[in-house]
Amino acid sequence: MEMDLQKSRHMKKIILTITILGVLIATYLNFFRKPEVVLVHNVKEMTVIVVKDFPFTQTGRLRWWKENERVVKEKYHIPKRADGGVYYIAILDVNHGFKKVSEADYTSWYSLSKDDLFCFDEIKSERRCIEKNVLMEITVGLDGSIGYIFEGGYVD
Repeated sequence: MEMDLQKSRHMKKIILTITILGVLIATYLNFFRKPEVVLVHNVKEMTVIVVKDFPFTQTGRLRWWKENERVVKEKYHIPKRADGGVYYIAILDVNHGFKKVSEADYTSWYSLSKDDLFCFDEIKSERRCIEKNVLMEITVGLDGSIGYIFEGGYVD
């Protein structure tokens, strides 16, 4: 009976330790990572922003955008608006680095596949492509409404 009580206490200590470590790691990853804009690419009214160390959560991503939107827009002179003022911004992840075109399938931006690459003609190197890992999308409609899209889900 006493052995079962010791095992139970030991398990509780292990679970508590793992929980505390998990909370500390999550806090670090969400609050102390410093996102960095690596590249900004414009095609008409579409802008692609390539980042590294972007927040993991939708809340963190949206908070980063709202806190940095003005600075990013001013520094990179984006967005380029279409007639009527509409525009689209996609934020892509570069954490796995730039790749050669031959390392995966190269298709157009409009491909629905997540396994292909998005390549940048302005980079004059063999390693000019990234995996198409869209972290966040920002859209502005004809009526000026702003929408945010995270992994297929739309947020006003």
